[in-house]
Amino acid sequence: MKITLAQAINLLSSLNKKVSDLHVELINIHVIEVPKGETYTPFERTVEVVLQEFTEVQQDLLELKEIIQQANLHNQVEWDGISISMTRAIETAKQLRERLDLLKMMATTQKREYNVHHRSGAIMERIALFDPAAFKKRAEKLSRQVELLSSRIDKVNYTVEIEVPLAVKYLEA
Repeated sequence: MKITLAQAINLLSSLNKKVSDLHVELINIHVIEVPKGETYTPFERTVEVVLQEFTEVQQDLLELKEIIQQANLHNQVEWDGISISMTRAIETAKQLRERLDLLKMMATTQKREYNVHHRSGAIMERIALFDPAAFKKRAEKLSRQVELLSSRIDKVNYTVEIEVPLAVKYLEA
């Protein structure tokens, strides 16, 4: 079944949630507590049934991750004057967001501030060793770059179709 890369990513998220839900279910049904000698009603699903489904979903998850990774390696995004793989574009976007967070933090730093040392009562001066206003401008510029790269990644995610055989099991009603 052909689906977009974006649909594959959503399916990946869904399968991760399903694995988590099955894990919780397994924890909840692997034992039952009843008064000694009393009979009990077994759970609807057995440990073996849940464990089997858990294993199947994990295998599908591995297969889907591999398909997505292959697609990300083979599809390109224009960035900084060159064509880079989606894998590199995604990692670049993550790095740029981390840098953006740092720049934003630095941009909000006071150029000079005074604090009273809590034990000695000494007045301490804290001095920024850079220009916070310049970092604010850099953060604004980097923010626009991150948005541009993200939109290019999204464009590929929503236009590229990939063959995902296991999608039939989860996406067709």
